[in-house]
Amino acid sequence: MEEGFVSQDQGGDEQGVGEAATGALVMLALSTFRYSDRAVELAIEKAREGKRLVVVHIVDVNLARYLIGTSIGLYPELQTRCEQELLQEYEQEGRQKVDAIAQKAEPEGISVKKYVAVGRFGPKCVEIVEKERPELIVTTRSKRPQWVRRFFGSPVDYLIANAGCPVIET
Repeated sequence: MEEGFVSQDQGGDEQGVGEAATGALVMLALSTFRYSDRAVELAIEKAREGKRLVVVHIVDVNLARYLIGTSIGLYPELQTRCEQELLQEYEQEGRQKVDAIAQKAEPEGISVKKYVAVGRFGPKCVEIVEKERPELIVTTRSKRPQWVRRFFGSPVDYLIANAGCPVIET
């Protein structure tokens, strides 16, 4: 599966979108391993004033390797096909989550732009930050032991270091 973005604007007509563009932009950054209802509610709450929200869901490119592994003896072609199918399944699940969040925000007059991508959380989020320029990011951490974060680094720490705006963790 090719890494990339799928984005879709949601919101009113041209006039409504133009009016919303004057308010502060909030970005909600989620992933396969990073999701919380609290983060969703906080992002919507923060977006109420500016009426603009970018919802990002990253499907971790390593997800399939975590679940399938390489020690089960699959032929390389079969393993690649299984990994691609798994990533596609989680990408579809990500789209459903993003759509559900947009359905919560839109009745409050919030214009929602949606991104679903396959890749590494930190770098993909930073790409979107550079494109969208949010004033605030809301995210949550995955449930990993502290030693894993220290040894391998933290994608959320990467986002915080490279976002160029405040990041709220829930």
